[in-house]
Amino acid sequence: MIKVERATQVDLDELQAIGVASYLPHYQHLWKAGGVDWYMNRCFAVAVLQNELNDDNIEYYFVRADEQNIGFVKLVLQKPVPDSDIKNALYLEKIYFVKEWTGKGVGRKLIEFAIERARELKRDCVWLTAMDTSEKPIAAYEKAGFTIHSRTRLDFELMKAEFRGMVVMKNCLEKNGN
Repeated sequence: MIKVERATQVDLDELQAIGVASYLPHYQHLWKAGGVDWYMNRCFAVAVLQNELNDDNIEYYFVRADEQNIGFVKLVLQKPVPDSDIKNALYLEKIYFVKEWTGKGVGRKLIEFAIERARELKRDCVWLTAMDTSEKPIAAYEKAGFTIHSRTRLDFELMKAEFRGMVVMKNCLEKNGN
């Protein structure tokens, strides 16, 4: 059974460990020399995670199966959709889980969780970014009701150029809560 549980400061080491364990097998190929270390430090350094766990606008949740951490989701509770008039939105910044759980419904469950959290917070929309080369994740987001809103590019110099293209996707929620 898959469970989603909020991470707190006491979970810092565990969050850092699952961040690295869930990121590297999926995304290491995106980077030039030194890029992976730069990204790991940017996202999973102790100081970064401490600051984010203390930020009232950011929530991290572990995804657990059989009492084991298999991934996490990071939500920014209030962040406007870029290039739009939609200000009251939740940003689904990260969904990472270990490779063994790919294709087993974990991503779908975390997307549903983010949408439900947005409803609880009375947000108008949930949005995210996905690599434009990621066909399966984009298809999964579309199946969950997201549409492509716009396109952008990452300015990470250490990332290989062919992987910098991103799509901004949004799922605007119905006002009646359905």
